[in-house]
Amino acid sequence: MSGNYLLMKIALFISKLITFYSFLIWIRILLSWVNPYNRPGSLTYYFGLIVDPFLNLFRSRHFRVGMLDLSPIFAIAVLSLLQSIANIFASYGFITLGLILALALQTIWGYGLSFFFMFAIISLIFRTLTSFTGSMGVMYQIGSVTAPLANKVKNIFFKNRLVHDSTINLITLIITLLLYVGSKYLFSYLIILSQRIPF
Repeated sequence: MSGNYLLMKIALFISKLITFYSFLIWIRILLSWVNPYNRPGSLTYYFGLIVDPFLNLFRSRHFRVGMLDLSPIFAIAVLSLLQSIANIFASYGFITLGLILALALQTIWGYGLSFFFMFAIISLIFRTLTSFTGSMGVMYQIGSVTAPLANKVKNIFFKNRLVHDSTINLITLIITLLLYVGSKYLFSYLIILSQRIPF
């Protein structure tokens, strides 16, 4: 058995281990919604013992949006990147810097930026609708998450001018949609360029 073949088998094992661990993290997330209290002896407690040390590496106020903690998504993104690297090595017996860079860019886009854009776009749709209708219900609360984004647009384009909230929200939504499309094409181009790096 050659050394490279053994390393490929180890990489495959690591990939499967990461898949299993990621699954445990998803269960932990779901359990925290159903049973948020981490009492000793509960199922949530035992899953917490296994995955919380890893999740704690990513816990930060920067990964919070209101009551929503996004740190598990970043933790799973890191595991996904490591798993992809292990899978490629397990399949081909080698990995290049270009492939690692391409995988990193895919992970940043898939778990970070696209998620942020989708969240912002949905929230801005709610914010825009409530600014036109004037309702203050659940849609207003969801839309309020993007208030800093709308304020930034107002300060850049409409500083010291009176403009209706619905206009600002609509312009913010259009700018966010354009940034999403532009970023998506930019990342696709960078991923293709990275894959062509020969080393």
